[in-house]
Amino acid sequence: MNRKTLTALAVLVVLGVVAVVVMRQPEKGQVTGERPRPLPKMAAGSFDTLTVTKGTSTTTIKREGDKYKITSPGAYSADENVAKQAFEAIEKLEFGSVVSDQKEKQTEFEVDDKGLKVAIKKGEQVLGELLVGKGVGGNTLVRVPGKNEIWQGLGSFKYNFDRDTTGWRDKTITKFDQAEAEKIDLVGPGGSKAVVKKGTGDQWTVQESTVKVEKVDGSVPSGIVSALSSWITNEFAEDAKPDVTGLDKPKNTVTVELKGGKKVTVLIGNKKGAEDTYVKTADSPQVYLVKRYNVERVDKHPIDLRDKTLCDISDADLGEVAVTHDKDSYTLEKDAKKNEWKVAKPSGVTLDPSKVTPIASAFKDWKGAGFAEDQSPKANGLGKPVAVITAKSKDKKKSCTLKIGDESSDKTNRFVAVGSDVLVAPKWSIDRVLVKVEDLKKK
Repeated sequence: MNRKTLTALAVLVVLGVVAVVVMRQPEKGQVTGERPRPLPKMAAGSFDTLTVTKGTSTTTIKREGDKYKITSPGAYSADENVAKQAFEAIEKLEFGSVVSDQKEKQTEFEVDDKGLKVAIKKGEQVLGELLVGKGVGGNTLVRVPGKNEIWQGLGSFKYNFDRDTTGWRDKTITKFDQAEAEKIDLVGPGGSKAVVKKGTGDQWTVQESTVKVEKVDGSVPSGIVSALSSWITNEFAEDAKPDVTGLDKPKNTVTVELKGGKKVTVLIGNKKGAEDTYVKTADSPQVYLVKRYNVERVDKHPIDLRDKTLCDISDADLGEVAVTHDKDSYTLEKDAKKNEWKVAKPSGVTLDPSKVTPIASAFKDWKGAGFAEDQSPKANGLGKPVAVITAKSKDKKKSCTLKIGDESSDKTNRFVAVGSDVLVAPKWSIDRVLVKVEDLKKK
């Protein structure tokens, strides 16, 4: 290799080294250390308390091991998931750049002194504070109280802190493993009582009842267990007095006995308006407000254990449907040989076969939603029924007669008399049979 070639190679090596050094040097003004941030990084274990102020509500949440509790404004259990996510959000906090240092922007960005404030503490020592503002472009604007710089917090995390004390509290009323349930006791007013015990599978049997129960509606005890295994409140009723709640003399007491002898007992009190009911557990003074649809799953009485079948004739076995309903009374009969339906009454109506299908299918395992609180026919419009529906099987061995009364107060059900029992049944299930004669006709 000649001298010129060696010289050229040496120059290339030197230039390469210079290029690497230059590329590794920071540009003018570039920060070479750790990126600046408005709040020190909070590692797991470096803090154990969050104090969150939303409007006039200030809540202090403390972490003890893997458990969380509220210490102020009162001593309550915290919602484990909500609290855990809030603590983890602090641990994961990362920041972008300063988006503004103009004080007049603070209200617009929801980080003024009235904004959502989070104080991070170790015991009583405050390690840092942040005002958590609005979300912009998938990130969250934040500001340290006392400073004007508004920072970009990476990610959306305001929802982790944006709640009052009620929002931080554990709303669990009762909780247990459904498989552990063995027995249910129902105790109502006037000495009404029932005890049901779980057998194999999902079968329940009545051990004791003040109301005769020939056949158990298994969905009732199963529904009670399902609801109470994870029963959640919508609202706390801290200052409600016993004379308001009715829990000093509950309208119903429901106890689920678990394996090992442990018992879970809930007391059902008065209603608050149309949608809420006061409830509590037997072992705690805490009063809750629970929505109607959740209470109805638990608030069962001995009569509710009875089978609620209104009729049970399959469409294949059905031979006749007769409806007495003012001007829209009709009778359908099935020709066994032709396997065809016809309108027997009123005369002169040519039937549209497609109109029979929803009517004929209505009688298979047709069940009521429950029993009427007042079993008096007169009280439910059954002294003079709105309509009477009768169904018979082809061999006449099965039949059922339903007397239809008034609508329920919520307008979703109607009272139905089957024999001496008064039940409520969904309006839609009745309306599919109470059709107009005109609608039966072939067009």
